[in-house]
Amino acid sequence: MTVKKPVTNYSAPILYKAFAILDEIAADQQKMGISDLARKLNISKGTLHGITQSFLDLGVITQDSNKKFSLGPALIELGNKALAGDDLRLSLRPFLEELYGEFKETVFLGTSDGKKITIIEKVESPSGLKISAPVGTRIPLIAGAAGKIFLSALSDQDLQGVLRDSLPKFTEKSITDKSKYIEEIKKVREQGYATDFEEYIQGINAVSVPVSDMYGKTTAAIWMVGFSDALNNDKIFRALIALSRIVKRV
Repeated sequence: MTVKKPVTNYSAPILYKAFAILDEIAADQQKMGISDLARKLNISKGTLHGITQSFLDLGVITQDSNKKFSLGPALIELGNKALAGDDLRLSLRPFLEELYGEFKETVFLGTSDGKKITIIEKVESPSGLKISAPVGTRIPLIAGAAGKIFLSALSDQDLQGVLRDSLPKFTEKSITDKSKYIEEIKKVREQGYATDFEEYIQGINAVSVPVSDMYGKTTAAIWMVGFSDALNNDKIFRALIALSRIVKRV
């Protein structure tokens, strides 16, 4: 996409610069930093810092441990509207409904900005006792099965950066030892799925798999959650087979 300045009697140069910055970040996600953008766009580092800091504060972009930028979660809603029927949420909803129909457990679809996970779609029972969260809910990256999926997609360096602080103890079963948690993430990388047995919410189990693009990059995660007495080992095993089957069709 090229940002063209229209012929008009009015002008807001900072807006054109802001969109040019977004354009470059979108073209080379996790490759562009302040210096790269300054060189590519011929914009002063001072101006760039002001614009990118505002974007970071608003969640329009994110920044990894190497100070490289990527598009952020604040663009999800706008992107969903712009992409209409081709967006991730709408294209995957039939698969979420299929999973719910088979297992009668809540199924979520979410994306991550490297700091938190955003729920962008869900399928759940319209009534009765259930596990629920509104679309748009943001949950910690170090939380449950979905968090393990997104963390497993990070490089070792970025993973260490995320885990530099002490791990939260959500429940008595949360893994708070950093070395044990890293081993858990390595296991997720190897097996291609993640589980959560009451680690994030007491009495709740979950299983999650990644949704990858054509290049093998994790773009989202699908996870099923249920009460631990219902979503037990046997059901999780069966759900995992169904989840794996579905992501191969995406």
